[in-house]
Amino acid sequence: MHAASHGHGHSHDYVAANREHFDKEAHKFDAWPEVGVLTKKITATMRETHPHLFDKDTTEVLDYACGTGMVSRELVPYVKSIVGVDISGGSVESYNKRTSELGFAPEKMKAVCAELKGEEHELGGAKFDLIVCSLSYHHFASIDAITRTLASFLKPGGSLLVADRLPTEETEEKAAEDYPENVRHTVAHFNGFDEPEMRRVFEGVGLQQFQFMDGLTGTILGKDFKLFIARGVKPL
Repeated sequence: MHAASHGHGHSHDYVAANREHFDKEAHKFDAWPEVGVLTKKITATMRETHPHLFDKDTTEVLDYACGTGMVSRELVPYVKSIVGVDISGGSVESYNKRTSELGFAPEKMKAVCAELKGEEHELGGAKFDLIVCSLSYHHFASIDAITRTLASFLKPGGSLLVADRLPTEETEEKAAEDYPENVRHTVAHFNGFDEPEMRRVFEGVGLQQFQFMDGLTGTILGKDFKLFIARGVKPL
């Protein structure tokens, strides 16, 4: 059964579907030019829009749903350290192999395979100045639950930055056709998210100073779509 046929229902195990898919496909991602171009565009926009969030001496980053580390590798020159987290062991293995080849020490940049729940002991109790999640929210069954979890890993005053696609005028079913057949079972939200929904979700978990930047465009698999970057801040 494809995700398209049950919309936003939770009967489908998106975690298992994504883990299995990305374990299998991880080795292909770094050689996918469109994704590399889009990642560069998103990370550059994050830095240009929120330059004060990036400090080489102090900023500790969590890259959530980090995949093979494309976002981490773009941001690592501008921060103190990055921890990538992904549910896919194959992606994490690829991330750490590449990190090692590039000569980064684990203290600077590393990935761990985990499904975070927001519990105190996770990630050794670490908290972060900045959490980034790029082009992954559409894979999560509940963006409210995942945002609550991510907010729990922020230091007071820390920021969450989420990049994903904006909705089109299409129905969810029609938007599903933008995705290849073999990945549809991994996608929980085919038609992206708008500003009111992201504001509701961020503010619903107590994040403040909501900002929404939506002037970005990208191309994946030959399809053009519009992107946003949302920001929320954990209160001091």
